[in-house]
Amino acid sequence: MMANNMDLVCKEIIYEEVDQQFAEPDPTMIADARVIQNMISLERLTIPPCNYFASVQQDIKPNMRKIVTTWMLEVCDEQKCEEQTFPLAVNFFDRFLCACPIDRYHLQLLGCCALLLASKIRQCHPLTVDVLSAYTDHAVSPDQIRSWELLMISKLEWNITAVTAFDYVDQILERVNWGHNDSRLREHAHTLIHVCSTETIFMQLEPSLLATACIASASRGLNVSTKMAVGYDLCRLTAHDLAKIDFIVKIIEEIVAKEIADKQVQQTQQQMQAAATAAGSCKDQYQQAPQKLAGSSSSSQPQQQQPETPTDVQFIYF
Repeated sequence: MMANNMDLVCKEIIYEEVDQQFAEPDPTMIADARVIQNMISLERLTIPPCNYFASVQQDIKPNMRKIVTTWMLEVCDEQKCEEQTFPLAVNFFDRFLCACPIDRYHLQLLGCCALLLASKIRQCHPLTVDVLSAYTDHAVSPDQIRSWELLMISKLEWNITAVTAFDYVDQILERVNWGHNDSRLREHAHTLIHVCSTETIFMQLEPSLLATACIASASRGLNVSTKMAVGYDLCRLTAHDLAKIDFIVKIIEEIVAKEIADKQVQQTQQQMQAAATAAGSCKDQYQQAPQKLAGSSSSSQPQQQQPETPTDVQFIYF
């Protein structure tokens, strides 16, 4: 038998940070149309099968999922996890809640287990139970994380190679002409996927549709190509309807606008609080000034005093 002539060379891009080595796109996989088709057929096996808030979970509400998944995203950011880790962890998180009822006090523990398991699958250097326990302020012990990891694997029936929206980004961008028009396109698409992963409304959405909508939204924000060209290519590659993609894009843009507005309000409140704290500190110093002057005048001999250093300097934000 004659072997097929295939280039199996793996050229890696080396970065300074640890755990940031990525292989360049494989031209053989990019040229094969079956890759995306197989991913779309496989993604149906790992989409959360139900809205667990209405059927399985009695003590967990949608806002609790938002809080815990946002915390999971912050842990991934601080630990510089690979971008693919967080979407997979959220997939494990949701599928477990579809299969096993728990109380609200175990929700953060479940988030730790999802991060641990996802990092073992998608990272060269996985997160440790000690690090995850520290992020919970030791409210969750390492032994609890280890035991619940086994519980999670059993409830997922060892099906832990889920297809996420992250997996589609490179496969799509490498197959279109406008995929390299702006180097920020990939990063923006991944950011939108992370934001959408914390939203309950996208919990049962097909990863391929979510990735397509995030790419479309990012391309419009960066103006990398015409809306018609982007829409045609995305529909051609994923077989999703353009109207459906536009509908999801509209929801994503509303969510992003709300997130930006909330952050601006939070920053304004912090600035006002800092200004109030600084004003209160100055007022206290002025009130104490007459008392210090009266005390110095009553004494027969002036005494040299050490300058006082405010103890609350660390609470003043400039």
